[in-house]
Amino acid sequence: MNKRLTCLILFLASAFSAAGAGVPTVKMEARRLPDLNIPRMGHALLYINGELTVIGGHTTGFIPTATAEFFKDGKWTVIPSLYTHDNGFCLTLRDGNVLLGGGLSEAFGVGQSFSVERYLPAEHSFEPIPILDRRRAASSALEMEDGTILVSGNWYAADALELYSATDGFVTVKQTAENRSYPWILPTAPDNAIIFSAVDSWGKRGQGRVDRLHGEPFEETLLRSSALPMCSDANAQRNPCKIGDYDYLLLTHNDSLEFNGIMRIHKEDFSMLELQVQIPLEGVNGPIRYYHPLLGHGENAWAFGTDTDGRAYLLQIGYKPALKGGKATLKLHYTDPLEDLPMYGACTMLPDGRIALAGGIDGSNYKPYASAYIFDPNEATLVADSGSRVRSAGMVAGILAGLALAGLGWWLAHRRKKAHGGLSVPDQAELPEPQIQRDRDLFERVSALMEDGLYTQKGLTIADLATALGTNTKYISSCINAGAGCSFLDYMNGYRIRFAQKKLLEEPQMRISDIADAAGFASESAFYRNFKTVTGFTPAEWLKQQ
Repeated sequence: MNKRLTCLILFLASAFSAAGAGVPTVKMEARRLPDLNIPRMGHALLYINGELTVIGGHTTGFIPTATAEFFKDGKWTVIPSLYTHDNGFCLTLRDGNVLLGGGLSEAFGVGQSFSVERYLPAEHSFEPIPILDRRRAASSALEMEDGTILVSGNWYAADALELYSATDGFVTVKQTAENRSYPWILPTAPDNAIIFSAVDSWGKRGQGRVDRLHGEPFEETLLRSSALPMCSDANAQRNPCKIGDYDYLLLTHNDSLEFNGIMRIHKEDFSMLELQVQIPLEGVNGPIRYYHPLLGHGENAWAFGTDTDGRAYLLQIGYKPALKGGKATLKLHYTDPLEDLPMYGACTMLPDGRIALAGGIDGSNYKPYASAYIFDPNEATLVADSGSRVRSAGMVAGILAGLALAGLGWWLAHRRKKAHGGLSVPDQAELPEPQIQRDRDLFERVSALMEDGLYTQKGLTIADLATALGTNTKYISSCINAGAGCSFLDYMNGYRIRFAQKKLLEEPQMRISDIADAAGFASESAFYRNFKTVTGFTPAEWLKQQ
């Protein structure tokens, strides 16, 4: 078995386990668009009038920007807006125009704004309309069926419901049962709506109360549980995934911001969807962070996320079975690591099912990104399928055989390394001598760090290793591929599993969770998956074999 086949087996097994047992995993391609002219965060991303359009937000230095950009003929074109709308509301109207209002009024995320304007996409221009009744930021808006606009939500200030009409402008109509930021406003009838959020105006957990535009507020048990509706603080659009008349889906999380379910709101009825398997929180190499409201297309909802290696993830949620007494299906799509992939970028669904991402940050509001991507889950390649869509016993046998061979593949790669002094001679003979020597020298340094226990560091990435050795990820990947015959992830997990095996033999009284933690795994479930991938056995089965 040669090096390439070994790595292929390991890759298949790793991808199979990446999303957790029972979640089919597919690899998709990403297309990078030209960068925005202005880096942005707290902005809106729309597909309107046949064009991708970004509006508002703040730019480098946490400074609000009174601009928009539209993508046409392969480039982004900047147009001035009348006001800044950094974390304001952005509402696409039924007439094809866009309403923008409120937002942080000063640099560094300070203050609230009265300003409201309308974007006319056919003309690429903005026009003012009467100001809000009170200063607002982190607010949301809904167009009612009679054309009036309902607004709620505020940041570090009191909240209230206000309505806009062409004749009266914005007028406060009632106080809210609790102050909120980034609220969800969902219609429940042609003339009524509910308003709720997971957090109050100061970013703390809310009280679990739901306001009605018409009628008294009510308590909702689910909003006081560990399944909190996601706050759409990533950008100015707070649009839920609509699946029917007055029927919506929201992604939920617990107090530790671990995403744990799908909430359904049908009129005023709150419930949780039954899922075939849990939402995958572990990706190809480390935890997945979901941060955008669910996007809907056809019979699926989509959750967007990233990991620390710069991979993008799209979690496909087939919700239809859960509406008929069954369970929703999940499938995880992922990319290779991408350059300048931001967290908290603005996302939108394109008419053909592709998903666009633009702007965002990577840990600092002072340095937003200008990058833009399009992801196409329709052109994904099946990596492994452990779910209910397996169509034949032959496919099941193939998957199980791949798992069993993964341990053999690692063992053969290890034997090849020992036999050739850490090098795979036949494949290296095809490389230039300087590269061979570089790989040898660098692999020795990588091995020294691993032998010293670097692999026990949780969340260790190939970028961390490159930084520690003063080189780049390309060289690290090349030397590991040449020296160990596999990828960085498989190489690191080999050390972690060998460490765990040693602990199992020498300290059998030690708890599995403590062994997983000491070995560097992010969770006990990740340890079990990788242990079986490498050895072909569970820890208990392996120990019994010894």
